[in-house]
Amino acid sequence: MTRGTRLTYLGMALLGGAVGAAIGLLAAPAPGRQTRRRLADGAEGLLDRSHDVVLGVADYVQEALGEGRRTLNRVVNG
Repeated sequence: MTRGTRLTYLGMALLGGAVGAAIGLLAAPAPGRQTRRRLADGAEGLLDRSHDVVLGVADYVQEALGEGRRTLNRVVNG
C-alpha cells in the first residue's frame, strides 16, 4: 500500500467519523422536558386533526341521511 493510498483511507475514515458524529448529534434524543413537550405538541396536533375528521364524517352522515330520507319519501309517496 502506498503512502498516498494510506492517506486516502485515513482521510476517508476521518471524514466518515466526522459525518457519523454530526449525524449522531442531530439524531440524539432530546432532554426529557423537551421530549415531553414535543410529544404533547404532537398529541395536540393529532387531536385537532381528529376533531376535523369527526366533523367531516358527521357532515357526510347527515348528507347521507338526508338523501336516504328523500329517496324513502319518493318510494313511499310515489
